[in-house]
Parts: sequence; structure tokens; C-alpha cells
Amino acid sequence: MLGRKLGWQPWQAVTPAQKLPLVLSLYCVSPLPIWAVTQWEYQSLGDYGLHFSSAQLLSLAIAVVVAVLGLGLTLAVQGKIGLLQWHREKWWDLVKLSPLFLILALAIALVEELIFRGIFQNQLQQDLPAWVAAMVISAIFAVLHLLWERRLTAYQLPGLWLLGMVLVWARLVDGGNLALAWGLHGGWVFALAACDATGLITYPCSNGNIWVGKANQPLAGLAGIICLLLTALAIAFLPRLSPLWPGV
Repeated sequence: MLGRKLGWQPWQAVTPAQKLPLVLSLYCVSPLPIWAVTQWEYQSLGDYGLHFSSAQLLSLAIAVVVAVLGLGLTLAVQGKIGLLQWHREKWWDLVKLSPLFLILALAIALVEELIFRGIFQNQLQQDLPAWVAAMVISAIFAVLHLLWERRLTAYQLPGLWLLGMVLVWARLVDGGNLALAWGLHGGWVFALAACDATGLITYPCSNGNIWVGKANQPLAGLAGIICLLLTALAIAFLPRLSPLWPGV
């Protein structure tokens, strides 16, 4: 109904004016099907990896920091070698808007992680090996992003698939809990959205290149892929390096 009012057709790309209300409506109604699945399967949110204990909240916070620092370092290196430009006058805008961006990013990440790395992963790995299930779910996760933007998302499909795999790995590292995956996902969404909305960074070349990605899409370039791989490596060592880590 909302799509009809906005003039959106399923086979058409979503315009910027249509995207925000469609995304907000989708995430607002998502708790209902999630609740329905838990009732149908006689499962709790904890069975899908979602807990709100102090240990898991700590895991969430650490993951957000890891994601933001990792992406920030990636962007800093790109700026140092001239692949992008920083606009220091936008820092105050970033500070003012960060709380709102962080809340929205964590809300979006929570829904997506509960659905993809929680419910879908649990259901599919009942019939498939865990990593085969992860590859299938990550492919679905990547392809569904085409609903919002087709041309630019198409460049990022391999990167989005890898992102999904890293988030499955994060759940495994955290002993089956979603907090680590939720925090990483939310941290990345927060950092990218904040930089984009405030104009903190711009790219001198609109077409992009092999490092920053086709059309400057982060998951279409080598820098974004390397950031994901290094993050996967880092979270594998965190449980062994820190006695505070609440995972396995």
C-alpha cells in the first residue's frame, strides 16, 4: 500500500525520495513476522542468538568500536594517498548527528542480523552444513540489496556476500550469540551513513577506481574487501587477547 502511494513498482529501482519511507516501514513491521516465526517454531530470541545480558552488551559495544576504527583507518589511509578528501569543517556536524545515526544503524543491524544470521541461518543449517548455509544466506542477503539500488549495488554484490560471511563468522566467534555480528554491522552502517550524510568525505573522481570501488561504492573496491578480511582476522584473535571478551 505504501509502495503504491509512493509510486514504486517492484521491478523498478527505488528513488531517494521513496527509499527512506519504504525502509522505515519495512523495519517498523519486521518485529511482527519475527514474533510469528518464534511462535511457529516454539523458539525464543535467545535460540536465534539474541541476548541482552551485560556480557553481550559489552560484546556489542566492542564490536561497534572495532567496526568504526577499522573503517576509519581504511578511510584515513585512502585520504593519505589521495583517493578521497576529508572536510574538517564537517566534523561538528558529525558530532551532532552521531547519536541519531548510531541509534538508527543499530536498529537496522539488529533486524537484519536477527533475520539473516539468526533465523535464516538456524533454519537452513538444519539441513545443510553450517558454512554452506552461511554461503546461501549471504548470497540472499547480498541480492536483496538490489531492491533499493540496482546499478550501484550490482558492483558491490561480491563484497556484500563477503560481508554476510564475515558476520556469520562473528556469530561463531561469539559462541553463537548475535551481539558481535550486530555490533560490527551497526558500526559499519553508522560510519558510512554518517560520513555520507554530513559530507565528511568526498571522492575526487566520480567513477572510482579499483581501490575505492566502482562509482566509489566501498564494497566494490579492494580497500573495502581488505577491511572486511582484516576485521574477520581481528575478531578471531580478540577472545584470546582480552579476558574481558564475553564470547568463547
